[in-house]
Amino acid sequence: MQPPYIPAPDAQFDLWSANFASLITTTPADFGLIAGDAVAINAVVTPWHAAYVIAVNPATRTPAAIAAKDAARTAAEVVLRPYAQDISRNPAVTNENKVAVGVNLPNSARTPVPPPTTQPSLSLVSSVHFNQVIAYRDASTPTSKAKPAGAIGVDLRLHIATTEPPAPDLIPPYGVLTKSPANIGFTAGDVGKTATYFARWVTRSGPGGIAQNGPWSAPLAVVVT
Repeated sequence: MQPPYIPAPDAQFDLWSANFASLITTTPADFGLIAGDAVAINAVVTPWHAAYVIAVNPATRTPAAIAAKDAARTAAEVVLRPYAQDISRNPAVTNENKVAVGVNLPNSARTPVPPPTTQPSLSLVSSVHFNQVIAYRDASTPTSKAKPAGAIGVDLRLHIATTEPPAPDLIPPYGVLTKSPANIGFTAGDVGKTATYFARWVTRSGPGGIAQNGPWSAPLAVVVT
């Protein structure tokens, strides 16, 4: 694993951020950026450096100065971190420029997460007025709460109607559930209709940074009360 490109010690962060801002200001196109990005970067690096100098000077090192320095660093990192990540991942930026500006090189040896091969098994925990609680387990390990390797949760599809549901791929995503069981809320207009659930395991990423999906579960149909 590569070390973090944003140094933890303030003194090193001051040097890193100054170099980062200087190189991008000089030739923003070398880093896949434009002049406006350099302006945004300098807008947080300059006040950070000023606050840092005051906080490390024994004559001006007060609790208020230290608090101002910490706040300035937090504000700077909020802006700098996404820029650094974009530069690191941008294939148009040369490795030499990535090293010079102080970001990690992408890990080309990383093994892509394969798609799950099993499907979730859905079950109804409870059904009360305007609310249903559903749970999911992996069909291959129904007595365990563990997800398949690489899966972060389930891609849930929910069809509410008095008619048969279409194929799950045609149902708009409800969301990715990462905890089981899950509460599903309904409105007065849903009462008497059938809520049909489908789910499939989904990974955080895969080849090309694209999440991978497993096979769909069997449907779970419950009348809304």
